[in-house]
Amino acid sequence: MVLPNDANSEHASLIDDMAGRTGDNHDRAYATIVRQAQGGLLVMAVQTRATTQNTAIRTLAHQTVQTLVRTMTTLENTGLVDPSALELVTAKAQVNSVRVIGQNAEPSDREMLVLLTQHSLWQKPTSREASDRGRDARVRKVAGQLAAEHTQLARAVSDAAAQIGVDLPAEPTTEQKSWANAVSSSSGEELDRMYANLARAADGTLIVQVAQARATTKSVPARVAAQTGLTLLLKHMLLLESTGLVKATSLQMTETPPIAQTKQNTPATPDDSSTGVGFLTGIAVLVVAAAGTLWLVRAVGHHGNHRR
Repeated sequence: MVLPNDANSEHASLIDDMAGRTGDNHDRAYATIVRQAQGGLLVMAVQTRATTQNTAIRTLAHQTVQTLVRTMTTLENTGLVDPSALELVTAKAQVNSVRVIGQNAEPSDREMLVLLTQHSLWQKPTSREASDRGRDARVRKVAGQLAAEHTQLARAVSDAAAQIGVDLPAEPTTEQKSWANAVSSSSGEELDRMYANLARAADGTLIVQVAQARATTKSVPARVAAQTGLTLLLKHMLLLESTGLVKATSLQMTETPPIAQTKQNTPATPDDSSTGVGFLTGIAVLVVAAAGTLWLVRAVGHHGNHRR
């Protein structure tokens, strides 16, 4: 894979524009440009982390997400980021049927808070059950930790909802109830496999939507909740994978639920030499985008230092 040595035309145009700015004008432009670039990369990195079967890329994407969240927060805390930096091309605010108490919440923020709430409503009690009834000691330990940390997540979401006026659901979805019932009706090794695969697939699906909200929301309370959700989901995915029971078919929810998949004789997770066209394309996009963003950050900052 050949990485770019120069900025693309869009980045070059931005750098030229920055060269004519000084002082506060330069700082605001820098914070806005870099924050927008990192928001887009965050969504891409999270998608890769949730779906890749390659251990090395999984580690890279995991670390990339953690770094991006930290630097995005640092930029936002300067108070210099223009709201335009939160508007990504891929961001789509999806309207949902949740009743709104106030008028301060964007549809995408409401959806994110509702999804996180419903996720905790099924995964917290199911994790408690797996912690009590699981056969594998690793599963019991991981499930116990997830159950405890869902209390933290629920609190963060509840605080945000109260501040921006969102009425949260009291029950998980019908589909999520079916997942919980599948775990409850299992025992022994089947329960261990069922829990690990269902929980990992649910986390892998939700984390992409949470990353989108973290990258685009203009609401500080919603941003705090999204960051808490992103951090915990990333951690939970890693913990569930550490049980050694997660199958390649259970990285995200698909048309064939992991409930059915885990009961079949599924092949072992592909090794790190996977070379599918789609896989390599996704990795190439992530690496090139990361390289391009790093190039832009350095170049823009370099021009600014010379202008002061």
